[in-house]
Amino acid sequence: MRTAVVCALLCAATLPGPSAAAYAPKAPPAVSVTVAVTDGADDAESGKRLDYRITVHNLGATEVHGARIEQRMPATTTSATAPGGTVEGHGVGEQKAIWRSDLPAHDIQVFTARAVLGGRSDLAAASAGPAAPGTLRAAATVCVYVGESFAPTACSGDLDDLPETSPEGEGGGWMGWAAAAVAMALLGPGVVRAVRRRRAARAG
Repeated sequence: MRTAVVCALLCAATLPGPSAAAYAPKAPPAVSVTVAVTDGADDAESGKRLDYRITVHNLGATEVHGARIEQRMPATTTSATAPGGTVEGHGVGEQKAIWRSDLPAHDIQVFTARAVLGGRSDLAAASAGPAAPGTLRAAATVCVYVGESFAPTACSGDLDDLPETSPEGEGGGWMGWAAAAVAMALLGPGVVRAVRRRRAARAG
């Protein structure tokens, strides 16, 4: 009996048991997502409405649950809408559209948003100072976040040129008067002498 028990114990000891790897937590599958955004234009102007189209593509073979898609509106945006999503922030330069959605494997989803642009003064207010010449742009960025991560999985942007026009009443009037005054100062004496010569010639 003892021999049989010992043999059973020895045989059990030599049999392969479940490896530690079988109990190790499995790593989540890699997420492969791309995003693109466009408003179909290359330039914009004050008061214009920009219609954005955001395309999110899940390239992976597994579904992504609870993805967060965020779009930051251009700095001069005065109002924005995001069908199917929400808009946070109400001040100029602070508005952001947010959507939450599951992304099925190999699926493409499209989101839309609208932004109405303000003027140059709105850009100055958003940047806490005057905009430098040649830097006027309407820039929108979109990022996709997976889970509760603060690091985006994918990002994209759209950039439109804004016309560079001098603000009304800023510099244009006084600069014109200054130029006229300089011209009069330079040409005035010559004009006076010419008039005097003509009068002297007629009198003679």
